[in-house]
Amino acid sequence: MIGERYRSSLTAIVGLIVLFGYFAWQQPLILSPFGVTLSVNQGTTLAIATLAQLIVVLTGGVDLSVGAIVALTNAIAATYMGTHPAGAVGVLLLSLAAGTLAGWLNGVIVAYGRIQPIIVTLATLYIYTGVGLMVRPQPGGEVPGWFANALTGSWGYLPFALLFLLAVIILVWLPLRRSRLGRAIQAIGDNREGARVSGINVQRTTMWAYTAGGLLAACAGLFLTAQTTSGDATIGTTYTLNSVAAVVFGGAVLGGGRGVALGPLFGAYFLSLLISVLFATGISPFYQNLLQGAILVVVLSVANLWRLRTRNWLHVLRS
Repeated sequence: MIGERYRSSLTAIVGLIVLFGYFAWQQPLILSPFGVTLSVNQGTTLAIATLAQLIVVLTGGVDLSVGAIVALTNAIAATYMGTHPAGAVGVLLLSLAAGTLAGWLNGVIVAYGRIQPIIVTLATLYIYTGVGLMVRPQPGGEVPGWFANALTGSWGYLPFALLFLLAVIILVWLPLRRSRLGRAIQAIGDNREGARVSGINVQRTTMWAYTAGGLLAACAGLFLTAQTTSGDATIGTTYTLNSVAAVVFGGAVLGGGRGVALGPLFGAYFLSLLISVLFATGISPFYQNLLQGAILVVVLSVANLWRLRTRNWLHVLRS
C-alpha cells in the first residue's frame, strides 16, 4: 500500500514542519518571499546530493565520494563557464559528464573489483578532490548572472530552486526508479543472491546505480555553483555526511532494498534548516557542529523507536 511505503517518511516531514514553525516564530522574516527562497536555496544542493546517495544505498552500498563529485562539478563549472551563454551550455554538459564518469568509475570498481563500497568511495573521494584542486586550486571562478538567477531566483513565493529539483526528479529520478534498472536496484538491495538467481545482472546493475548517483551529484554541483557563484574543490565533505544522515532520517534502510525519495528529501531540508536555526540563535560556531550532531542522534533514535513501535502495532492488528 502507498501508506506503508511512505510511512517511514513521516518523521522527516513532521520534523521539518516543526523546525520551520519554530524558526518562523523566532525569525518572522523567513515567511517572506525572500526568506522562503533563501531557505529552499540553502537546502536544495543537499536534497539533490541525497538522491545521489539514496540510489546507491538502495543497492546496499554507500557512496562517500558524493560530496567530492559535487565539489568537482562545482569547480569545473565555476572555472570554465565564463559569461557567454553558448560556452556556458557546453561547460554545463561537461560538468554533468564529469560527475557521471566519476560515478561510473565508482560503480566499475565496486561491481567488478568486488571491493567494499565504503573503501572504494573513500579512495575516490580523495581522487576526485585532488582532480578538483587541479582544476580550481583556490576558491573562486566566474559564474554568469543569468545562470545564478535562473536556478536561485524566485517568482513571488515560488523559488526556482524547487523547479530545478522537480526537473531533476522528473528527468532523472522517476525514469530511473520506474525502469527495469530501478526495479533491479531495489531487488539487489533487498536480496542480492535472490536477485542473481532470478536473472538480474548484479554487477552491471550496481555499476549503473553508481553512475546514476554520479549524474545526480553533478546536478547538485551545478546548483551549488549557481548558489555560491564560485567554485571550491574542498566544499563537498559536509554533503557526503549529511546526505547519509538525510537518507537515514528519511526512512531508508542502509542495508538496501527499502526507501523512497520523499522522506530523504524532507530530511535534507530539515538538516539544512537546522544549521540555519543554530546560526540564527547566536550559538557559537564552535558548538554548532556539536549541537547539530547531538540533535540528529536524538531525532534518529526517536524516529527508529517510533518506526519499530508502529511496525509492531501493525503486526498485532494484522494477526
